[in-house]
Amino acid sequence: MTEELVIMRDRQAVTTSLQVAKNFEKRHDNVLRDIENLHKDVLNFEEMFIESTELDSYGRDRRIYYMNRDGFSLLAMGFTGKKALQFKLKYIDA
Repeated sequence: MTEELVIMRDRQAVTTSLQVAKNFEKRHDNVLRDIENLHKDVLNFEEMFIESTELDSYGRDRRIYYMNRDGFSLLAMGFTGKKALQFKLKYIDA
């Protein structure tokens, strides 16, 4: 698992659902649920979110999403609290 907040993937700055969960102190399955709820209502979802897999600490595939700035912004708008604000500011700086 990458520890970097923002990584380059396909010439685009992105973050992952795992990083969002870690930095917002949320369970990853809840972040996945929130992303999937957006999929129902956002017409250009595939332009902002890319589903993928990554190995967990046991070597098993786990589902994650990569998201660009627009996808992150859309997701994070629904998050509140001090941690949410700190992460949003760190993401903007990165």
